[in-house]
Amino acid sequence: MSQIAEQSTSTADDDARYAEQRRAPRDEVALPTRMFTMDHKASDVLLVNISRLGFMVREYGQTPKDTIVRLALPRLGQVTARVVWSLGGRVGAEFIKPIDEYAYAAMLNAARAKRQRWPMG
Repeated sequence: MSQIAEQSTSTADDDARYAEQRRAPRDEVALPTRMFTMDHKASDVLLVNISRLGFMVREYGQTPKDTIVRLALPRLGQVTARVVWSLGGRVGAEFIKPIDEYAYAAMLNAARAKRQRWPMG
């Protein structure tokens, strides 16, 4: 295997392992929403799970690791996060500032009430 292929495989393996590590339990949701980059490009995403510290979304594109994004959340508006891993149409990100417990509970209740079928398929 070439050095570039080994390095690429190693990075993908590291990203996949990181995707399974959690500093806080995640709540499962199925919420279509929008994610914005700092240059104001918006993309439709499906919020799959979330915690006070971060989230995972599914997307059509590929948002690179270390990208700063804003995720639109019910009752909270746009919340800023840094992409920690990106793999196969999935993105894991960590909020720049953890969400307050009370605000998180209100957001989660609103997100669950707005659940709907994922419009992308």
